[in-house]
Amino acid sequence: MSENTNLKIALDNAADLLSNNNLNECIEQLEEILAVHPFNLEALSLQLDIKIKQNKVENALELIKKLIQLDPNNKEYQEKLIKVYQFLNDDQAYQSALIEFHKQFPSITTARLISNIHIENGREEESDQVIQNFFEADKTYGDLYKGIRHVKAGRLRLAEEAYKKVLKKDKNNIDALRLLGLLAFKTKDYDIAEKLFLKVLSLDSSFFLAWDNLAKLYRVQNKLLKSIPAFENLIKLDPRNFEALVSLGTVYIKLSKYHEGINLYEKSLKIKPENPRVYLSLGHALKTIGERKKSEHAYQNAIKYFPLSGEAYWSLANLKTYEFSKKEIANMESSIEQNIHPNELIQMHFALGKAYESNKQFDKSFKHYAEGNWLQRKQISYNAEDYKISIDELIDFFDQNNDLYNLKAKSKFNDPIFILGLPRSGSTLIEQILASHSLIEGTQELPNILAISRDIKLIDPKNGYPNNLLSLDQSSFTDLGRKYIDETKWARSSKPFFIDKMPNNFVHIGLIKLILPRAKIIDARRNPMDACFSCFKQYFAKGQHFTYDLDDIARYYKDYIRLMDYWKKLFPNEIFTINYEDIINNPNDRIEDLLDFCNVEFEENCLNFHQSKRPVKTASSEQVRQPMYKSGLDYWKNYADHLETLIKHFPDGYKTT
Repeated sequence: MSENTNLKIALDNAADLLSNNNLNECIEQLEEILAVHPFNLEALSLQLDIKIKQNKVENALELIKKLIQLDPNNKEYQEKLIKVYQFLNDDQAYQSALIEFHKQFPSITTARLISNIHIENGREEESDQVIQNFFEADKTYGDLYKGIRHVKAGRLRLAEEAYKKVLKKDKNNIDALRLLGLLAFKTKDYDIAEKLFLKVLSLDSSFFLAWDNLAKLYRVQNKLLKSIPAFENLIKLDPRNFEALVSLGTVYIKLSKYHEGINLYEKSLKIKPENPRVYLSLGHALKTIGERKKSEHAYQNAIKYFPLSGEAYWSLANLKTYEFSKKEIANMESSIEQNIHPNELIQMHFALGKAYESNKQFDKSFKHYAEGNWLQRKQISYNAEDYKISIDELIDFFDQNNDLYNLKAKSKFNDPIFILGLPRSGSTLIEQILASHSLIEGTQELPNILAISRDIKLIDPKNGYPNNLLSLDQSSFTDLGRKYIDETKWARSSKPFFIDKMPNNFVHIGLIKLILPRAKIIDARRNPMDACFSCFKQYFAKGQHFTYDLDDIARYYKDYIRLMDYWKKLFPNEIFTINYEDIINNPNDRIEDLLDFCNVEFEENCLNFHQSKRPVKTASSEQVRQPMYKSGLDYWKNYADHLETLIKHFPDGYKTT
């Protein structure tokens, strides 16, 4: 028998032993072979498979490199190298090996994998480019490449034709189906896009890009619950996918599942521990659930990895109880002299305003508050006169059409409690008191009423809201009330009452009384000087455009009072006005009055509201976790020398209107 024949028998025997999981015997056989034939590729390859089975990945890596050195064009060896790097969580080596493999053995599969890497790192343009380059080089995918070029040039109809041409030849071509779905996504044909992405995934459940597209589609539509399985599948396919972990974490936070969201943020930071954006999101979530010290640490880490982060400094300031060190103040003062992003600069000024305020350096404090407000005011479009006119028109409409309430909804829903008014007027305190009651659920600032008003506007955009209310009947109002109840279920438990604390809902009391006539409405008021100046000191993440100029704030306050006075006249005894100062000075009586209005029995927990562990999402989250304090009353007087504009608007004194 020849040497080659003996070698073949020995190798076949080793392969059989391996397939039967007789690893020890297989190892002995291979050692005998390699003693005589030290460079035999088949024996080395079998030895590699054993190392992988034994989880001896480091040893496997050495073997693979040796095999590639002996046979650099072997596709199988290079695929194994990629898998080992992936197993070792060596992202850089994995990516380099994958890119080199794709250069040598280009395929749509490896193009997708490289594309996925770019997506994970937030490089969507590069992701598209990888796919495009492959399509361009591969004649089989020529029509798809043409379609991509048409999209980039804005020729969407021609792109659609190109993709459909591919589907005529192969109706299940997953690349053509996905690209057609992306086209529908781009043109906001969301239902079609969803169907196409789901079709792709029914054909190939491991298609990473399709899961990514589907997840983003759901997020754009705010279909948060539907997005969860999509993100989970992304993470299942790639457990170290940073972007998917962060995105799913954010979805959970939006759904008020804070602990789940925090857990995912922390997992993502193990992958990219120097990401300031995630530290900020983590800090916000921890703040919401009352983990103040942990939130401070998260914000400090954001600054550590991005020293010019005005948002991180303002987030610390927005805890309201944080005391800045001299070093931190010096760093902020230094930062505002540098060329930093306008939004970071604005928030840095607000943070410095709070830092000097805490040190009772009120002149310095006001200087920075004023600068931050001025810079922000330049960036936004707000006209106080236009807003006054809109309030005039709103009052005129309901004055002329109050017979509309003969058509109010036939609704049995008495569970919503709306707390509304100006920001920084005690609405969070009122919410915390009520949410401490066993029958009342605290939620958050729900956008649903605002969304319903926008939908009504779209009935006839020329006439707009509130005029379009005239085109609705009792059945429509009843349906809208039910829509509100149904769409807010995600934010509540089984308690009979729940709170909607969107302050701007005061504009929509007329609508609320049409669709939810039995809803409770609480008007939270505060001394105009304190209310207005407190708005001026606050940087709002979004909206509240009236708060960045003292004259704008004062005029807005007056319009709010004027409108609320009208609503109270239109709906006598159906709106409960409560003053912040009254709660602070006489909490027992006013809390009893508040609970009486809500038709619930008094509970001691409502007096001990500061002990509640419920999440609080507003700027006052830390303040309402403290017992009642009077230090906020007439606080504006510390800045009286700078508040001539407000004083002129409220010359009759500073009592709550």
